[in-house]
Amino acid sequence: MIPATVLFCVMTAVVFSQPCIAAQREQAKYGGGECAGCHGHVRKLPQAHPDTKVMNLQSCKTCHTKENRDIREKLPGSHYHLLANIRCEQCHGKDHDLKVPTMEQCVACHGSTTKLAEKTKGVKPRNPHFSPHYGTELDCNFCHHQHTKSENYCLQCHSFGFKIP
Repeated sequence: MIPATVLFCVMTAVVFSQPCIAAQREQAKYGGGECAGCHGHVRKLPQAHPDTKVMNLQSCKTCHTKENRDIREKLPGSHYHLLANIRCEQCHGKDHDLKVPTMEQCVACHGSTTKLAEKTKGVKPRNPHFSPHYGTELDCNFCHHQHTKSENYCLQCHSFGFKIP
């Protein structure tokens, strides 16, 4: 198992080496909600996806809805927050002092880890928010990543699986 401090350092390096960090600083040019701020130069979307150069977040919401889980689950974690009108600096601070959000920041909006574990207790094969090793206190960032694909931290040692949004 990877020690938490090593994993935290690696995750911090990965997050802040992402070109999208610089692109998000440019979002101010586009009013903070234009897809072109990040997607204007590189097309990493499926061929059938509409051209993001002419879209804004409101356009995204027509397809990427809670009801349409197949499409919604394909969004990076950062997009969930953007679609909910939560701006980068609300969790990461101003662009001159970017930081990985703490668990305290996550639970301030998403509720306590105990309540979250209660809410997901029926998820099979295991409740993703309760661990026999960590209880309800596994750092949110271990599974949920904003700018890279989220992962099932438990799979480092265990074979059971479930999707991580």
